[in-house]
Amino acid sequence: MVAQRFGRLALGLIWVLALVALLAAAAQPVSLPAQIVLMILLLAAMAVLKGTRAHEDASVRRTMLVMIGGFIVARYLCWRTLSTLPPLDDPFAFVPGLVLYAAEVYAIVMFFVNNFVVIDPVTRMSPPLPEDPAELPTVDVFVPSFNEDDGLIETTLIGAKRMWYPADRLNVYLLDDGSTDMKRMSADPQEALKARERHERLKVMCARLGVHYLTRETNAHAKAGNLNAALPETHGDLIAVFDADHVPTRDFLLATVGFFRKDPKLFLVQTPHFFLSPDPLERNLKTFERMPSENEMFYGMIQRGLDRWNGAFFCGSAALLRRACLEEVGGFSGLSITEDAETALDLHARGYNSVYYGKPLIAGLQPESYAAFIGQRSRWAQGMTQIFMMKNPLIKRGLRLPQRLCYLASSMFWLFPFSRLMFLIAPLFYLFFGLEIYRATAAEFAGYTLTYLVASLMIQNALNGRFRWPLISELYELSQSLHTSVAIVKTMIDPRKPVFRVTAKGETLAHDHVSPLAKPLVGVVGLLILGMGAALWRWWMEPATRDVLLVVTFWNTFNLLLASAALGVVCEHAQHRAAPRVMVKRPARILIDGTLYEGALLDLSQGGARLAIPARQAPKGRLAGRFAELLVDELTAPAHLATGEARPVPVEMRYGRPDDAGNIQIGLRFMPETDAAKEAIVDLVYGSSALWAELLSRRHRRPGVVRGVAHFIRLSAAYGFRSLGFVLGGSRFRANPAPPPPPRLQTEPASAQEGVPPDGNLTPPTGWSGSATAPRTS
Repeated sequence: MVAQRFGRLALGLIWVLALVALLAAAAQPVSLPAQIVLMILLLAAMAVLKGTRAHEDASVRRTMLVMIGGFIVARYLCWRTLSTLPPLDDPFAFVPGLVLYAAEVYAIVMFFVNNFVVIDPVTRMSPPLPEDPAELPTVDVFVPSFNEDDGLIETTLIGAKRMWYPADRLNVYLLDDGSTDMKRMSADPQEALKARERHERLKVMCARLGVHYLTRETNAHAKAGNLNAALPETHGDLIAVFDADHVPTRDFLLATVGFFRKDPKLFLVQTPHFFLSPDPLERNLKTFERMPSENEMFYGMIQRGLDRWNGAFFCGSAALLRRACLEEVGGFSGLSITEDAETALDLHARGYNSVYYGKPLIAGLQPESYAAFIGQRSRWAQGMTQIFMMKNPLIKRGLRLPQRLCYLASSMFWLFPFSRLMFLIAPLFYLFFGLEIYRATAAEFAGYTLTYLVASLMIQNALNGRFRWPLISELYELSQSLHTSVAIVKTMIDPRKPVFRVTAKGETLAHDHVSPLAKPLVGVVGLLILGMGAALWRWWMEPATRDVLLVVTFWNTFNLLLASAALGVVCEHAQHRAAPRVMVKRPARILIDGTLYEGALLDLSQGGARLAIPARQAPKGRLAGRFAELLVDELTAPAHLATGEARPVPVEMRYGRPDDAGNIQIGLRFMPETDAAKEAIVDLVYGSSALWAELLSRRHRRPGVVRGVAHFIRLSAAYGFRSLGFVLGGSRFRANPAPPPPPRLQTEPASAQEGVPPDGNLTPPTGWSGSATAPRTS
């Protein structure tokens, strides 16, 4: 133990000395031509390292890339500090110049902290479980609910009951916070009636499904209070938490329970939040099928990086926790409105460990509307700001230095609205008022600023490119900043004021419309367009300043492209389908009037599917309106449990139409009239974790910096100005615009996808099954 601590101390000392040497070298003054030559050589070295694909030296290559890029960034910071700030005797330029400088310092600090976090991400394999069920810990599944639709809740409860685990060691609980005693006895008769009706409906549903129903007296402390109220009513060794719209795959417990047997100090196994539906940016810009989602950066890279430093934290759902650890800290923490990260912080400070397992084992829903999306992100921003202010990880006792940096990165990240907004308006100070708040010539801009930006893009693409394409982070940030900045300021003024609000899921949008939250962004776009007009005027009227004007106009043009793309996000497309549909390729059979036809599923949703069968083998006559049974072999079923017969799913055929491949495509609507049919549908749609990993792998492709930037420009051009016309009422908004073509991508086989363990669906030991037992009530 002493030797291990000495080794860690020596390694830390080496890093400190290397950092001091890096900063000392970065501060050395050189001529501008020498700076340009040096930067070209360093960027060329980064390009060579980035192009190296050897997996055995990935960690060394990533470290070298970050060190070279860090040197470029450090040189920029030194030059920026010593040479570019406005003079003190010009307060009208100095004050905004200092604010801009502070925003850049924040971005550079986050650059170094974030790269420390993800420098060596972990990919874990699931530990094996014993054959004897008696050796397994007992598991309680908590499904907290507030106002979700009954069908959504039922699907999640069925998925939880159908997980592979010994039935006598698994209990599922619905924690109903929408029917508390306080709500059922409300002074508002309509609210009281609604709560009583919900209470009775869900009790009957739980009894039918064999699920325990729990509620409580009040709604105090929101989700954390709901979870804590269930702790004394339950007794399992481990607690699995699923949001009401997060349906687990059948192998969730097979993949996660084994970690607790390996490490007695483990308090958490967190898994990714995989979403079947697009967020508003993906839906309105049509990027969902071909570009990684926002959450995939966090779950595909950042959590794996945090895991390297024992800093992976609880994300509120899709997680397994040890009860004894929770009870030691008094249950789930409720001081902030992000009870998940706060709970993890408290337990890490007690010396307990966490694990992140990167395979998607649940499927959930994103907020459909832009307003719901902003509400969710504002809550996250407020919660992490509360944690930073009330439980500052830099000074909280019990954390190791890497853990402090991990929590610092996670909480300080949410300050991005202030830097993003400053970057947005900075060029306008010169274009409108002639104030030089960033003093640099075009040559200096090329030698320092441009190389810094290119180095940052190259590092981001090399480290995270499979999960985040160039400039997409900036687009997400701008789309949120105008609103989350207000929420953060309110939290800073009164850290205890924010309250937990449930994010709406499963909504439909009846028609194309502009989000009611669009006005601030429209104003920003208008200012940037006026800035371009001012740039043209200054170019014509002030030829002596064209050197500076060229730099400022370049900056404003980028901001206009960014804001134009964000404008496409607030123009909501109609969304009539509440159940998202996913593309699949899976063998299937259909029984029509006693005859079995072989075919393949093309897509799936909670409500139905699309099946293709060869046209020359198709049944005669009209298919629409006829009933049949869909038979799909269960991909997740282990060989020793397979019966040789697929579970039938009753369906109604809605249409039959030929395609270009010589098939008849049949639209199917599921007919879940019995509990057995509902279970078969949930197994079919949500049971396979291998399907979710495959869907993710289709999007995990790296376009490269040049192609990625070009794709962003096309995206902005395709959506920005047309959306502006729609907002101003001057043009008709097409519901399905043609998206820009995707860039040519570098791809790898699905088995080599970064961050996803290469195993398929895990299979249970002999004698295990899903816990579909007789109904039980609490």
